Amino acid sequence: MIIKADAIVIGSGGLGASTAYYLSKRKGLSVALVDKHDIGSQTSPRAAGMVSCARKGDLMTSLIKDACRKIEAFSEETGQPLDWVHSGSLKIARRPQDAEVIQADFERGQRMGLDVELISAEQASRLNPFLKPSGVVGVMRIGDDRYFDPAQVAVGFAKAAAAQGATLLPKTDVLAVNIGGGKVTGVNTVKGTIEGPIVVDAAGAWTRQVAEASGIRVPLVPTRQQLIVTEPVDGARAKLPMVRIMDAAVYVRPCHGGFLWGVYEEAPLFFDMQSLGASFDVKDMPLDIEVLRSAAAEVKDQLPILQTAKMREFRGGIPTMTSDGHHILGPAPGVDGFHFASGCNVAGLSISPTLGEALAAWIVDGKPPVDLSPMSVTRFKDKSWPEEQLQREAAWQYRHFYGAV
Repeated sequence: MIIKADAIVIGSGGLGASTAYYLSKRKGLSVALVDKHDIGSQTSPRAAGMVSCARKGDLMTSLIKDACRKIEAFSEETGQPLDWVHSGSLKIARRPQDAEVIQADFERGQRMGLDVELISAEQASRLNPFLKPSGVVGVMRIGDDRYFDPAQVAVGFAKAAAAQGATLLPKTDVLAVNIGGGKVTGVNTVKGTIEGPIVVDAAGAWTRQVAEASGIRVPLVPTRQQLIVTEPVDGARAKLPMVRIMDAAVYVRPCHGGFLWGVYEEAPLFFDMQSLGASFDVKDMPLDIEVLRSAAAEVKDQLPILQTAKMREFRGGIPTMTSDGHHILGPAPGVDGFHFASGCNVAGLSISPTLGEALAAWIVDGKPPVDLSPMSVTRFKDKSWPEEQLQREAAWQYRHFYGAV
């Protein structure tokens, strides 16, 4: 157990581990990566591992483009393995109003230099024969999209940080961030105190617990996300394009000779992590297979394979949702040295290489490499955010991640 560090990162998921890695690359900076569980063991390895480049705005599109480059260079950069496949994807509209959204996405994608194309339902079915053209009124092919093994990202960044001199402290629950005179002075853990002027709250589902123990309000909601990995399916190939059906919020990608698929449900289950107790682990999260069965039935005309493929794995994670669908990144107002890396909004792992590097620069250099003010927690400063309203708006963002009207 160490007693001092220049920067203490709480939480070793994708966002926390990448931030720790990029901080550890700064010469002379000592970094501690602290987690109440094993390193990289909670939501990150249970994610879908899909990269979606055609995002709702210019900032996110440019950030995810950079993340794609970092994913390609991950092994060379960190010395750790990362299996990824450049498959491309198909974004599917089944309603005229969603086809209009696809048109806007296409125009933005063209302007931002993405490999995008509007194609017919029949063309889409030829690209991925498991997608049937019935009921499809609009399709955008996104050639830049890819997927990766989610279990390798956080652990890879953490090991690379350790190779740079960072200290990894698994099974070390942080009880409180110590603040004196408006400045961070360190953290209290179950194993003792670590002194240090910089803390990054990247605690994932526990982000609010860490912040609120120190009197800092952060409006995000831990949200259940479930997915299925099927047994191998005849004809399934690694480079089949991923499929996203907008209004149903269903996604599918190849996975180990079968498919990985899930849904952003209409009424997601939210969690109060405090009430779950200190020993709670994401692997113990309650799952509900009926949610997936209903989703498979909803898209049976387009993806009949989801009703017939045998299930090999049923798993879930707890991403954090915000009321506006944007991440929460950067310093907390009024407390010098306290920073957030959370509010992943079901897209944190894919963008974590870029956000981790940006936050590290923000901490060390005093400003981010690009304007990240849309992600600042200060955007909520004039809103009280009653819990009921926060959950209602977070649920809407969750269901409408693909931009459905």
